[in-house]
Amino acid sequence: MNFKYLYYKFIESVTYRYNQISQKYPKFKRNAIITLACLGLILLGILIYFVYFAKEKVVEEKQDMITVKVKKAKKEDYKDTYTTMGTIKGAVENEMRFELDGQLASYNYKEGARLKQGDVICSLDPKDAMTKADYAQSKYKSEVSAYNSAMERYKVYEELYRMKALSESKLYEAKYEIQSARSKVKAALSELELSQSNLAKTNMLAPSDGILAEIIIKPGDYITPQDVIAKFISDKGTNFEVDIPEKDVHKLAVGQTVTINCDSYHGKEFYGTLTEIAPTVKERTRTSTIKVSVENDEGKLRSGMFGRGVILLKELKDVMLVPNDSIVSLGENAFLVPVVSPDYRTPGEGTILMRPCQLGEKLTDKTVVEQGIQIGELVVIETQGQLSDGMKVKFLEAIEDTVDTTPKK
Repeated sequence: MNFKYLYYKFIESVTYRYNQISQKYPKFKRNAIITLACLGLILLGILIYFVYFAKEKVVEEKQDMITVKVKKAKKEDYKDTYTTMGTIKGAVENEMRFELDGQLASYNYKEGARLKQGDVICSLDPKDAMTKADYAQSKYKSEVSAYNSAMERYKVYEELYRMKALSESKLYEAKYEIQSARSKVKAALSELELSQSNLAKTNMLAPSDGILAEIIIKPGDYITPQDVIAKFISDKGTNFEVDIPEKDVHKLAVGQTVTINCDSYHGKEFYGTLTEIAPTVKERTRTSTIKVSVENDEGKLRSGMFGRGVILLKELKDVMLVPNDSIVSLGENAFLVPVVSPDYRTPGEGTILMRPCQLGEKLTDKTVVEQGIQIGELVVIETQGQLSDGMKVKFLEAIEDTVDTTPKK
């Protein structure tokens, strides 16, 4: 079919008809022009609206749309920890002192030596103590001899008294001599025991199995019972001691697990249990001291070492968590959590659904959700404005991160 021919035929027919109507109705031509002009203006207006104003409105609507950050709901493990710094110390640290005055003679071990209970650490010059012990021994023997003599004399006096050859007063006198001699023997025995005890105290013995940590006074010095001679650390255990600010003490409890790292053993972890929390607060520093019993079977941790501890406050397994700020409370037991239903026709946009949920334990900055949210749903974790059910929003998915709050080494 020849479309060009039909087109020209149509134009010729319209022109002919137009000329006929114009001759019959003189005003038709003017009215037609006005009508065509009006239609042209209307079409131009519609074109301008769709090209400019409608586009601007769509852009404006899109600009007014709230942007939220979302995260896919999933089950995960949760750890809440408290990081601190402290000092390694022996569970029992002894400041060793002699009970006697005297000159320090010698040490039998060097610093750092391991000792068994009863080993002689060091000794005082025993000369004076031995002299006193010898004198007390001699005196005791003398008093025992005097007592024996008094007993023999009393037996003789008693026989004479029976024979009426001795007065009763002499017999009582002999009896009193026995009592006096017995008292002197007891006093001499006490003096002997004291002198022997003092002689034994010239040797300083290890109170238990442990380590001679530090030698303070060198041989040759004259010492008194007030002087600390050495420091001894018992093998009864190792502690990690930390001063905790008073505002954080309420977070801690006896029995919590602690992981400890020391610069001396990079990459090695030591484990312990919180065993003691001081009941008082230091006025100057406003801190309380805690003690952690540490496993130190290999003896690598030494008293005085600096350590970093991570205290495990709480641990949950396989739970679903949402930020506390995302939860909308409707009352004591009614809670809503906003989730985004994606619009797959427009990537990055979706609709807010306020989902009723049953909540569990509330943590520091998150709350456990027990029911109401399905795994994989997009939960709102941050928003730029107030949300409501059915609201259109833009959303950005948060980068996955771990919930374990243990600090990086």
